[in-house]
Amino acid sequence: MPYAVFTAEVITPRGRGAVATLILTGDADLLDQAQLFRAANGQSVSSQSPQRIIFGDWGSQPSEKVVLCRTADDQLEIHCHGGDAAVRRILADLRQAGYTTTDWENKTSRAASGFAEECATAIANASTLRTAAIALDQQNGILRAAYEQLQITDWNAATRAAATDQLDALLRWADIGRHLTRPWSVVLAGQPNVGKSSLINALVGFSRAVVHDRPGTTRDVVTAETALEGWPIQFADTAGIRAAAERIEAAGIELAQTKFAAADCRILVLDSAAPPNDETRALLAAWPDAIVVANKCDLPNVWNDALPADALLTSVTAPQGIDQLARAVIKRLIPALPPDGTPVPLSHRQIDLLQIARSALVEDNQNEYASATEAILAGSV
Repeated sequence: MPYAVFTAEVITPRGRGAVATLILTGDADLLDQAQLFRAANGQSVSSQSPQRIIFGDWGSQPSEKVVLCRTADDQLEIHCHGGDAAVRRILADLRQAGYTTTDWENKTSRAASGFAEECATAIANASTLRTAAIALDQQNGILRAAYEQLQITDWNAATRAAATDQLDALLRWADIGRHLTRPWSVVLAGQPNVGKSSLINALVGFSRAVVHDRPGTTRDVVTAETALEGWPIQFADTAGIRAAAERIEAAGIELAQTKFAAADCRILVLDSAAPPNDETRALLAAWPDAIVVANKCDLPNVWNDALPADALLTSVTAPQGIDQLARAVIKRLIPALPPDGTPVPLSHRQIDLLQIARSALVEDNQNEYASATEAILAGSV
């Protein structure tokens, strides 16, 4: 007997995954009536054997190539291209055919508290196995237990001191928590033609940036994402910084300087085969916290003693020093790792509330502290 309600649910998260999966509930006759799917074997969806993998075309021309499987008499799965455009098209077709559509985010939002929703979202949006494993630990009860321990029933100096230690332990891992679902920003800067684009290509492992021996080739910020030791990283290649620049290039240089200042990690690239100049010295003085890279170390070093003692020697053509640079980036971004079972705050909302609670302890403000710690688990601000 057909279902009175037909539903279509996207169960994979948004992003750049290779495949998206939808689950359809209800009798398959509705899909056949809408003529949305054409199986390569020529049979209707309702006549296909359960658990059989079916390849075919979805929708009118140009069609989407999809894989369909009837997992039960009243349920089937559709697997399509993971991009948003393909998923939106299929959902629109299903709504027009009479299906009620939703996605896992909306379903989770209705079924769970804000805190539980944040945990589920962090797992779904984690881009590496390492960050997903940390997020999964939090969902399994570690983080909730830590937040529940923040509640103070007897407000006095001793309980405030204990709560301060607990908050400091949680906030120690705030930066890792912020980057479970978004990559760290690593920006390379330097004068033109020092090899920034080539270094990023080597670090990421493929040619993404424009590489040319003419100064001023990169006029915008070009980004490429990768994972180093399981941590998501976005490298940004910026316009070469020099005083004598044409108007369009100067705009790119200004953007580069802004991006460089906002980076989680800064890499200042020098050309060890080119003599130092006033602009290079100014960059070194302006950014003392940057990782300094002396590139093109396969060529004669003309800097001699002027080269910073802590500069990393690299060469893309040799190759040399690329792995050392990658390790230096990770050490700068993540100087310490949370041991297994460590509570790690998962969202900006949680981190903001933890900081409010920490300030309330310093100010001896019991009401503000209670409000902040209760809001963390309630999922409100």
